[in-house]
Amino acid sequence: MIDRNAYISKEQIRKQTVYFYLAPLIWSIYLVILPAVFSFNKYLAVACMIFPGLYLFTWLGYLMHECWHKYVPNVNNGLMYNVLALMILSDPQLYHIIHGSHHSKVHTWEDSEFHPLGEIKSRGFRIVYNWMEIIFGVAFLVVMASITVPRHKIFSKKYRYWKLFSSIFLWILFWGCTGYLSNILFGSALTDILISYGIMIWLGSFFLHQSQLVEHGNLIVEGNFNERNYFSRNLAPSGVAEKVFLFLTHNDSLEHVLHHTLTSVYSRPFPGSVPLPKDAIVITLKEYLSVIGRMLIGRAD
Repeated sequence: MIDRNAYISKEQIRKQTVYFYLAPLIWSIYLVILPAVFSFNKYLAVACMIFPGLYLFTWLGYLMHECWHKYVPNVNNGLMYNVLALMILSDPQLYHIIHGSHHSKVHTWEDSEFHPLGEIKSRGFRIVYNWMEIIFGVAFLVVMASITVPRHKIFSKKYRYWKLFSSIFLWILFWGCTGYLSNILFGSALTDILISYGIMIWLGSFFLHQSQLVEHGNLIVEGNFNERNYFSRNLAPSGVAEKVFLFLTHNDSLEHVLHHTLTSVYSRPFPGSVPLPKDAIVITLKEYLSVIGRMLIGRAD
């Protein structure tokens, strides 16, 4: 096993702490301002949803992921995990329960994070499901997991409905407060608040999942644990589109195979610090579109 200190110092990791508290603060301010921008100019609002909106949404999603792994010891990982999850309308208990299966069962139908329904043998149903997953992104998978996890033979023992109801209450409280502040400070109308928030949530959910699909989409692999992890894809920073994509998703798919083959090493914020495995799978966005194309017609890779 690689010693993370051989490539990434403790000081480098410690300096990441500030982002875990800065990101939710900026996101909160952004959500107060967004409806006012939407009211002023719809096209400008859409541009602001792409940047900084997508950048912030994916940032919170990946920081939540880092809290699950407890990569940065200076952070109150338990508290910040819940805060970050609730700020992007995620039920904290779901991800907490199923993310481990993504690592232990990656690239199999038993990965409950990516395949909450398991193997879908009907091609017609699989096509409909894949279209829904691609269009609605992470939100669709969360809904599917919310249905299957409470009935799962193992996960059901950990699932609590009162936690779901608590999450719903906190979602309403957080998003309601930012919308209310937008109304008080800028006079934003309720319709502008609801529409701008709705578009932002959909766009964030859609785009966040595109990064995940770059890494694992439509990929079922036969083999042992190490062999399956090795097939995690990485996005090459070969063109303008790829570089913009990686910027908006905080380089998550740049060296994603390292997160699966060296899970204990906090490498994502420090690209180039740890060498990729020999013959790591690297793709472009054009090749990713081929993956999406096969998903849309129900063909497995």
